[in-house]
Amino acid sequence: MTVSSGAKESIVSQENLVLHNMSEVVAAVPHFLGVHPQDSLVVVPEVTGGAPVARVNLPHGATQTLAVAEGLARAYAGAGVGVVLLAYTDQPALAREVCDTVRERLEPAIPVIGVVAVDGDGWVRLDGPHHGEVTQSDRDLMTAEFLLLERPTPFATQGQLRQAYASGRPVPDELMLLAAERAAAAARSGGRVGAVEREWITTTLDRAAVGHTVLPDADAARLIADVQHTPLRDHAWASIERSTAPRHAELWRDLLTRCPDSATSPESNVAPLAPVASLTAFAHWLDGDAVKARVALERVPAGTAYQMARLIDVALELGMDPRTWTAAPDDLDDLDGPHHDPSASPKSVGLGHAIHEPPKAPPGRGPAGPPR
Repeated sequence: MTVSSGAKESIVSQENLVLHNMSEVVAAVPHFLGVHPQDSLVVVPEVTGGAPVARVNLPHGATQTLAVAEGLARAYAGAGVGVVLLAYTDQPALAREVCDTVRERLEPAIPVIGVVAVDGDGWVRLDGPHHGEVTQSDRDLMTAEFLLLERPTPFATQGQLRQAYASGRPVPDELMLLAAERAAAAARSGGRVGAVEREWITTTLDRAAVGHTVLPDADAARLIADVQHTPLRDHAWASIERSTAPRHAELWRDLLTRCPDSATSPESNVAPLAPVASLTAFAHWLDGDAVKARVALERVPAGTAYQMARLIDVALELGMDPRTWTAAPDDLDDLDGPHHDPSASPKSVGLGHAIHEPPKAPPGRGPAGPPR
């Protein structure tokens, strides 16, 4: 949020979006998160293009609050922007206690330029005399602004958000069986068969990234079956870029709702949901949407030891900035994990040490992404 000299609380919250007062900030938060927060602490940076919008469950007690404060301090260290703290609760004393503790830990390295308690449509500045209410006009304005930014309407509750990732209409079993046989042959082959399948994955994902594409059942089954195999999964993984992450996230979310619950290939000992949920979560994380990334990871079956899901969970727990992600060089072999540049940010070191093997970028892709 860059403070404008012409207004008391004017802030820039997206590249081309200016929020002029705290009511507009509160109205914008559900669009940043994709859901209306409840019992949450939300951190909105001065310029969201320079740092992520963060949401954590509102902590209770000194130990939890200090842990949250430490995590936020790590997440915003070096961002070079101020932040607004918004506590969503009907308990003013709790809001003040949490915000005071977090503010004390963040400053002076991270300036806190606003502290707000939000209860329903009403908000109160905890660092000043101002208070107000989000009007229908504020909500309509933010809906229109975020539609221009191609952002979907936020969910009303966390339950509704989870429902959007729940199993809906799984692709027919007969299509999954055929696709599983094709995928197994492609994964085993280092020759033309494997190359053809990787080329198909690239073409399909690129097409989806251009527009909001819902794949037909046969293609959905093929992509779900392909990513059960690490080399093909990594090829799909390396295709996801920050510029197209929102559309990739929507594509994989749709596939997650259509993915069968049990393995369709006797060669696989991993539930099909694990790689699809992990790819969905990664696309959301790369887009800066930690809330939806966590919801996607919840679809990984309990007890499933899946490294990609674990690594994304580590990134979320550490508050890693998605901007630390770098595309893998073209001359690497297909490997089992993403590549981060440990020198890009101190926060990238933890995950960088956990990930040893980056996937190869698809043909024609390098650090700058595909030719446009």
